[in-house]
Amino acid sequence: MIDIEEFGIHEGISEIILTTLSQDGVPNAAPMGLHRRGNRLFARIYNSKTLDNILNRPTAAANIVDDPFLFVQSSLSDLEPERFELMEGFSVLKDALGWIVFDCSYKKGTNVTVVELSPIRGKINRTTIKPVYRGFNAVIEAAVHATRYVVLKEQKYLDYIRYYNTVVQKCGGTREKEAMRLLYELIGIQVK
Repeated sequence: MIDIEEFGIHEGISEIILTTLSQDGVPNAAPMGLHRRGNRLFARIYNSKTLDNILNRPTAAANIVDDPFLFVQSSLSDLEPERFELMEGFSVLKDALGWIVFDCSYKKGTNVTVVELSPIRGKINRTTIKPVYRGFNAVIEAAVHATRYVVLKEQKYLDYIRYYNTVVQKCGGTREKEAMRLLYELIGIQVK
């Protein structure tokens, strides 16, 4: 039995990068909120390549990462094949701090499918001690709003992104600022 708390998965929503494989064995990565309510783990997945992969092959891996650039890149574009590695028959991210592979069951919805996740194996590659880091957290929030902006094109999401960018510029380091530049580039907005 896997103790998911050893991987930093606690009650609430943890932001991870979910990797899946297509029927043809092509890896896919997408940031996802991993919901934990008691002993229940699930993700709410919109109609996407990620969902198609899970419906065809009901297995996924939660990759725990601490690289804001990787979060932004996987939110808004496809990762290069060399970012993945095959571990125990499943594709995970090479740069992950750790990963958990899950068997998936689902209740298909019209726009959103709830995918129940049952951990079957995991590996911690390295541990780091990190305080709460506002710059990193702001990049994650901006990436969430960027995915919504790309789909819905609503001004409020651009306003949120701009707000979080001000936090990154004030509180973030070089990597977080690079991630925000990439985010703006991938959504097609010029930074002022």
